[in-house]
Amino acid sequence: MAPQKILIVDDEALIADMGRIVLGDLGYEVFCAYSGEQAIEMALRTQYDLVVVDAMLPGMTGAETFDMIRQTCPGIIGILVSGYIDKDMVVDAMNRGVSGVLEKPLDASGFVGAIRQALRVAALQEERTRLKTILPLYKLSEKFIAATSLQEVYELLLEAIGIQIDVPTMSLMMFVEEDNCLHVVASRGMAESVAVDVAIKSGEKIAGWVYEHGEPVILNKQTQAQSPLAEHLQRDEITASISFPLTGREKVLGVLNISQTVREVVYSQSDIEMLSVICGQAVMALENVIYMEEREQNVRTKALFEQYVAPEVAEILLSSGKDIMNIGGVREISVLFADIRNFTLAVQHLSHEDIHLFLTQFFDLFSEVAFSWKGTLDKFMGDAALVAFGAPIELEKPSEAAVCTAVELSQGFEEIRCRWLQKSSIFKQLGLGIGISRGEVFHGNVGSSRRLDYTVIGTDVNIAQRLAASAESGQILITESVYKDMKGSFPVKEGDTRELRGVEHAVKFYSIQANQASLP
Repeated sequence: MAPQKILIVDDEALIADMGRIVLGDLGYEVFCAYSGEQAIEMALRTQYDLVVVDAMLPGMTGAETFDMIRQTCPGIIGILVSGYIDKDMVVDAMNRGVSGVLEKPLDASGFVGAIRQALRVAALQEERTRLKTILPLYKLSEKFIAATSLQEVYELLLEAIGIQIDVPTMSLMMFVEEDNCLHVVASRGMAESVAVDVAIKSGEKIAGWVYEHGEPVILNKQTQAQSPLAEHLQRDEITASISFPLTGREKVLGVLNISQTVREVVYSQSDIEMLSVICGQAVMALENVIYMEEREQNVRTKALFEQYVAPEVAEILLSSGKDIMNIGGVREISVLFADIRNFTLAVQHLSHEDIHLFLTQFFDLFSEVAFSWKGTLDKFMGDAALVAFGAPIELEKPSEAAVCTAVELSQGFEEIRCRWLQKSSIFKQLGLGIGISRGEVFHGNVGSSRRLDYTVIGTDVNIAQRLAASAESGQILITESVYKDMKGSFPVKEGDTRELRGVEHAVKFYSIQANQASLP
């Protein structure tokens, strides 16, 4: 802790000499002035804790000198020394804020005792004042905690500071990562047109310096020339200002700026403590709101993405830290397309309720089976469906996962068909054809700014669709690339080479009979 500074004002140097000897030995830092004018000038440059002033000084009285010093050092303590003490003098001194009056001649022990007592009483008064000011601030926590938006927290912060510190101009600046600048998000006493145009980079001007270093800056008119940041003050009428960082758990979030135009106001460490309490509560509220917003966004995003992938896959994507709404790229994957045979004909003989119920059962089966093999559901299209294996989560054996899905899906579809056959013979005509291909495709979100759709695009998607359309009921057609990946995992029958609509080159394919295959 820095030693307390004591200024002794005495034109005869008697009190000054005693002060240097006895107070210096006790660890106090002692300064001396030999006139009221000199003392006032010194107080403009240095903040003192206590002033001892002779009552009878040339030019102005000791009480007048203390009164002038207190205008530049509001918290300073005063002790008046006089060779003759009367009631009027004591009353006048006390009215001017003097803490005590000592009568000459002084003895060392009495002098030291008076100094210590004055400092001790002042410390207690400062602590009571500080507690009286700060304790109510903690009640603000209820309002901050109840805040549900960032803007609400911003306004509460400025409102709280306005109550505790009578200040004409305030601005709250938050760092925006999109342009790496501080922007005004809330203000008092600042023209809106000015606030909108403010954009300060880290390190620039006073606010940028505070953001970069994470340390507050006090600039008082009397002492600001000592600060290298004073050159950034653009308004001459500002007599005192503070720029205070809003520091979160991991980084500085923004900067609070307050400025005063009343000449008698001087900001000090006690103001920093007060701002620390208020801003600390605001930062906790901000981080709480940010956390809740991110949590809600993650819940919405997870729910959306679980329409495409299994819940555990969605969890992996979310925990990866990637922006899953912007994932995508070109990757070699396996694609499965499933198509219900003769469904268009069956629709003409079924009620709308039965059509909806049957398709719901089929698509529920499709999703469950595809997700169990880590597939990504692309889309349902009428009586058909598309699923990708290997994107956005890479799979070690995407072709094997696709074929296993196809086998299980075909067997499950047959069970559903048999159940519905008991209700209507029309289901005897239905069957499921599946095509699987492997190759490079684009995967990711595509669409307009108003609607995005996760999908896969590429030649092998078209090939899988054409193979599914060519497959007989219960048949799984695979391309040669998929066949090579399988390495005998399933009984495969070699087919011929076909020209497929929309595909420039002929495609060689192989077939798997689902009812003859068993899952590994």
